[in-house]
Amino acid sequence: MLQAARRMDAVNTTTRFPFSRSACLSALLGALASCPAAAEEDVFFSSLPVVASVSRLPQQLSETPASVTVIDQEMIRASGMRTVEDLLRLVPGFQVTSHNQDSAIVAYHGLSYGLSSEEYGPRVQVLVDGRSQYSPLFKSGVNWNLLPVALENIERIEVIRGSNTVSYGSNAFMGVVNIITMDPALTKGWMVSANHGNNGIRDEILRWGGSVGEANLRFTARSFQDDGFQYGFYSGRWTYSPDSRQSQLFDLRADIPLNDRDELQLTGTFARDMSQFGRPANANDPVRNMEQSSAAFGILWRRIVSATEEIKLRYGYRDDRAQSPYRTRINFTTNLAVPASVTFFPMIDPGGRSQQHELELEHLLSPRKDLRMMWGTGLKSTAVQSYEQFSSDGWKSRFAYRVFGNLEYRAADPLIFNVGASYEHDSISGAMFDPRISASFHVMPGHTLRLVASRAHRNPSLYETSGHSERRDVGNTGLADVLFHAQGVKPEQIDTLELGYLAELKEYRAMADVRIFSERIPNYIQILPLALPASSPDDREIQSLRMNAVNYAVYPNGRADSAVNLANVRIQGYEYQLNWRPFEATRLMYGNALVTISADYTDISRVADDFNNGPKIINQTRDSAPTHSQTAMLVQRLPYDVTASIMYFRASPMRWRRNDNVPIDASERIDWRLAKGFRLGQLGGEVAYVSQMINEQQQGRTINRLADRVHWLALRLEF
Repeated sequence: MLQAARRMDAVNTTTRFPFSRSACLSALLGALASCPAAAEEDVFFSSLPVVASVSRLPQQLSETPASVTVIDQEMIRASGMRTVEDLLRLVPGFQVTSHNQDSAIVAYHGLSYGLSSEEYGPRVQVLVDGRSQYSPLFKSGVNWNLLPVALENIERIEVIRGSNTVSYGSNAFMGVVNIITMDPALTKGWMVSANHGNNGIRDEILRWGGSVGEANLRFTARSFQDDGFQYGFYSGRWTYSPDSRQSQLFDLRADIPLNDRDELQLTGTFARDMSQFGRPANANDPVRNMEQSSAAFGILWRRIVSATEEIKLRYGYRDDRAQSPYRTRINFTTNLAVPASVTFFPMIDPGGRSQQHELELEHLLSPRKDLRMMWGTGLKSTAVQSYEQFSSDGWKSRFAYRVFGNLEYRAADPLIFNVGASYEHDSISGAMFDPRISASFHVMPGHTLRLVASRAHRNPSLYETSGHSERRDVGNTGLADVLFHAQGVKPEQIDTLELGYLAELKEYRAMADVRIFSERIPNYIQILPLALPASSPDDREIQSLRMNAVNYAVYPNGRADSAVNLANVRIQGYEYQLNWRPFEATRLMYGNALVTISADYTDISRVADDFNNGPKIINQTRDSAPTHSQTAMLVQRLPYDVTASIMYFRASPMRWRRNDNVPIDASERIDWRLAKGFRLGQLGGEVAYVSQMINEQQQGRTINRLADRVHWLALRLEF
């Protein structure tokens, strides 16, 4: 049945997903080549990439309802990058900070303020073979240190620039990073590789691929290590500051054909990370280790009903854990009748545990030649246990379900409509409805205009909706310093208008993609100090400061940070990317983005802070993305199986954290790589030299941490 379905794909306008990825791609292209919009006379489409991340329907880039950047295997290898997050520097509009005592932050169009509720970036959905990497423990963000995929296993990365909650739920608020790994059938044999260089870089990976009966298997073990950012500015001087990281990854995937219609895919991963935190000689933030781990299991059943219909059922389970117990110093002046200075040393642990179950059904079909559609439904159950986040050892839980669908209608040869919607209901936040409509018009061969209008929501994390964090002098005075207290927050909403232009210039062997956008968030969630209720009083600060006339709001019971919808944000600009191959051995990629952010409070009278800090907080939102950014990559294949590549990244000043008085400086970064491939009988491989930040030191997410030049030798063997 599978073979028959693949043969029918070649004469049918609807694309199906056979089990082998290579066969799938052939079937996709064959089916699309027979579509009315991709007929023989319109062969200009045939070289455009086919992606399935936007609407969950396989579509050429000229027909998707969103802008997409594809990072393929050639780019991944030529970049020399060691992590997925670093690869995203190649995407226009993305900002990335390397791990600096914390997991990396990956943001699209800014809106990341680096405080304790957003250190993991909650607005860009990240998928590995369709499995979401959002974690309840890490405040509904992505902990990139625990990403369960090795670069050597990635086939391509499809990055959707813009909201896509229609297809992937409320976490796909600003964009989607869909990491697609290679079919195990294409990774048979052994592969070993290693990176060794300065700054403690020690990476090793072992991969085996093979068959057991009709099942194709791939097993990967990886070790990753470096010393991170070693320069810190503390106590008025630059000094050595520990920042090492060690991580391990074990990944197993099995693709098992059950019969000529059905296939089962099993995945199991375990990732572990140990990173150093803290500042040297600082009793409030002592140097310590944080241990984190993530174990996950997934099962996907896929049935091909016919050449034009397919059903998928996916279940996933994830268990995340973290621990980093340490003793800190707390000192403040109380609000007692006779104010006094108190000091105590509580033991705290910012870690915890979370569990998540997800079940999703997806149905693809084509009722007519000019109509394709997919619909699906999903259930998600999450639970978090973290004393630091909730001041309780109990579990906090939530349950959500959603129904979603996308429809592609070919109204005429040059005009394609895409319509989609998602309805999601969360046990805490309630209902969210997200629609999207787009029209793609093929103006002339090789030139497409796209107009998109959409609405999307981001569901606040359990910490934002229900968190309570405090430092209490237990067993002594009982005094408390409340750090965070949830006081009610609604889902964020973003309304987007987008005009896109895609050009395939075959005579120049080039492709250009332009996106002009306007994004409005009328209820942006920020972490702001609010007055505490009488039921949760705070003992910090004397009463005269609490009732001071220079505050926007007085706070007789004390104050604490809270997640609140108190800002109206508008993001406007453009971005474009060029992909040019002037010669078969030469490839040039260039990206450029202009992003302007305007933001204002909707009700500043609720903010329990003085008049000086109000502008500072809103200015951080405006500065959270660089106004101008550029990225470029040149790959040149040379004689004797030598490949040279160079990368260039530039960004204007921006502000990762609102607590920094000034933005981080404008930055320029240059990386390069030189590699030589070889083959000795059955043994193939490559040796490479990689150097990053060769031009200047780079600031991290704060102005007081610097990363210096790193370089290493890389060796890969396959047999």
